[in-house]
Amino acid sequence: MHDFPYPSYLRTHRKRWALTQPELGALLGDRSASLISKYEKLELTPSVEVVIGSEFIFGESARRLFPALYASVEAGITLRAVDLAEVLSTADGKAAQVKRELLEAIALRAASDKSTI
Repeated sequence: MHDFPYPSYLRTHRKRWALTQPELGALLGDRSASLISKYEKLELTPSVEVVIGSEFIFGESARRLFPALYASVEAGITLRAVDLAEVLSTADGKAAQVKRELLEAIALRAASDKSTI
């Protein structure tokens, strides 16, 4: 996994907008201050609702708000895409070709992401 100065920038954005943890928790749907603290430190993986809600509240992508989490998910998908590409390497037909194109695009995005870090 990559090293990031902060695993999550949720706290940075919360502070920038002078929100308390209870206030952000309320905006995110009755989440407690202790849950917000755990999300900020990535001691607890935020739910999809929290990730999407945070994107909406702060106008920042999940990738920028939770870079360590994003990198971890991306790495797992990339590894599984390589495995699936190997399985599909000998498959014939239009569906197999379309799948290989998607897997190639995933590999290119992963390579591009690594070159920009």
